[in-house]
Amino acid sequence: MDPISLGIGIVALVIFVITVISIANNPNHGFFGKLLWMAVAFFLSILGSILWLVFGRGRVSK
Repeated sequence: MDPISLGIGIVALVIFVITVISIANNPNHGFFGKLLWMAVAFFLSILGSILWLVFGRGRVSK
């Protein structure tokens, strides 16, 4: 495997892990909402992570 391909794969994995942790810690969505967002992040790879970070996080009123 080329070093560039390995590096891109590692970066994608790190972004995915950060996204899953962010989804799990978010209080805005219930269990099924979190499960759905995790499926989107998994199946759409980098695009799913970007969608979560831009649209899914939302804001919690205090």
